[in-house]
Amino acid sequence: MIIIAGLEVSEDLIKGFRLLHIKQKHNLTETAFHDILHEMGLFGVTLYRLQKALEQLVPFKPIFVDCCVNSCIAFTKEYETLELCPICEKTRYRVGNRISRKQAVYWSPISSLRMQYQDRKGAETLRYRQNYTKSFQYTAGYRMADVFDGMHYKSLVDSGFFQDSRDVALMGSTDGYQIFRQKRNDCWIVLLLNANLPPSERVKKDNLMISAMFPGPKQPKNMNSFLWPLVEELKKLEGNDNESDPNITN
Repeated sequence: MIIIAGLEVSEDLIKGFRLLHIKQKHNLTETAFHDILHEMGLFGVTLYRLQKALEQLVPFKPIFVDCCVNSCIAFTKEYETLELCPICEKTRYRVGNRISRKQAVYWSPISSLRMQYQDRKGAETLRYRQNYTKSFQYTAGYRMADVFDGMHYKSLVDSGFFQDSRDVALMGSTDGYQIFRQKRNDCWIVLLLNANLPPSERVKKDNLMISAMFPGPKQPKNMNSFLWPLVEELKKLEGNDNESDPNITN
């Protein structure tokens, strides 16, 4: 028996996790997965048990936010209490109840960063930004080898940001993503990259931080309303909302 994050994990469960990774990688059916578990002699391991154990080991839960059925806005900030979309005037809730017709989903970047930093070896790798920026003086004409050589980052440093070696530099992007084979954008993805990692590491699948997914097929008309939940999370990381999470410090 092995203790991981305060949870007792058996050798059989660890083998099950490895097989679950293979299931996800090759898109195996649940029936095929259970057959493999039985062939491996893991009779006490089930998909349900593995999923419940992962929930305890990786506290990474989605956050759902109501949005317009036509993806015009997310009901956040000044729209939070509205029951009609101010752009297309479609109703927020299903007829006869308070169930939202459509929702956007978010994953906390705070949780993602905690997972990246909890491993000691990984935490050392995450010192890349500090080591890189200390290895040279900011001089005119310096070659562009990374984002930290750019004028935008340098201007942020001159404004007082990134003074602490523990500060995290995040890069974000969003675009339409086609989940199914129809020729249309089925959703919009917000992806964050931790620039504290070396360039060769920050774009690897295990380090990509998918932080939000907005339902399509239409493009959001007020993107700021969809991004607001992420802005609130980033404000906590900055230290402007410490009361909301006592574990977050400057």
